[in-house]
Amino acid sequence: MLNFARFLRVLTVICVGVFGAFRIAPAVACTSDQITLSDNSCVPVQFTMTVTSDDPSDGFDFSFYINAKGTLYIDWGDNSNIQTVTRDKTNQTYSITHRFYQASTIRLSGSFTEYSTKNGRSYSVLRVNNSYLTGISGSLGALFPPIGNTMPLFYETFKDCTNLRGPIPSGLFSGITGAARTGMFNYMFNNCTSLTGYVPYNLFNGITGMSIPASYMNNMFVGASNMDKTCPTGTTQVTTGYESAWKLNSSDTMRTVACQPDATSCDHAYGGACPDLCSWATQLKTNTGLTFPLFATKVTTVAINVRQNGVTCYVPLESGNGGTASLNLTYNGNTYHAGVIDTN
Repeated sequence: MLNFARFLRVLTVICVGVFGAFRIAPAVACTSDQITLSDNSCVPVQFTMTVTSDDPSDGFDFSFYINAKGTLYIDWGDNSNIQTVTRDKTNQTYSITHRFYQASTIRLSGSFTEYSTKNGRSYSVLRVNNSYLTGISGSLGALFPPIGNTMPLFYETFKDCTNLRGPIPSGLFSGITGAARTGMFNYMFNNCTSLTGYVPYNLFNGITGMSIPASYMNNMFVGASNMDKTCPTGTTQVTTGYESAWKLNSSDTMRTVACQPDATSCDHAYGGACPDLCSWATQLKTNTGLTFPLFATKVTTVAINVRQNGVTCYVPLESGNGGTASLNLTYNGNTYHAGVIDTN
């Protein structure tokens, strides 16, 4: 009869003697802005959607639609398995549904190779059209970048998402450059009655050829009646040339506005120019009354990261102790401070 324990010891000696001692290296953990796949590889989070219901514990089904050839990775945010969806056809819309029992943030990453060149809602690369959607962040341009000469189509992408709240991420279309396609943004936020805020002044940066806005973003915000009609304090209205298509109500001429945060509360020492201020707040305030600028981009190596609704903004830090008129932190044994900002 085979003595299994003795056999195992002999096998171990043979393995060590012939191959040398070996060990399996642990897998490298993915970072918080990545999705861990089943093979322990990492893909970047490109876009997120926050979902909930009036009583999520009762359970609710959230669905969205994709029309693109390629692979989509989905982290549902509820500790369920990462879902990988692959489609090898264009001009075919497929529905993806997941049942939730809690509010969750869905994280998406994709690798697509072809979009439909047809126009209309059925050929939109992404359609949500769901009242359970409450927030978005990240870049649709990163998830659906141009493929060759074909632009993605966002026709009715968030139409009837009546609980979607703002602000609209300023980098929503970052990564998309080149000439727009007809109907590209038509009715994108149609009837988003809870959407607030303004249109980021640089939302369409890099996208060209929209000299007749109604052909590319017809009624993009029609029904989004809670969006700003004038720019709030701390921002200045910017004329983009696209306003004619931004109706809030189809029966009148009310329109939302594009605004740029005022470049006043920043230190010109950072790169010689004022970075864009954060889209959801312009300052970080302490309970002692100190205020520090909150930037949309990281302008110093060490910074305070502040995150809300999936959007991260930054307070720049300088080396040394700033005294009582500052916010001092220790990181890796070194002291940094957020200084009093020169507003001149």
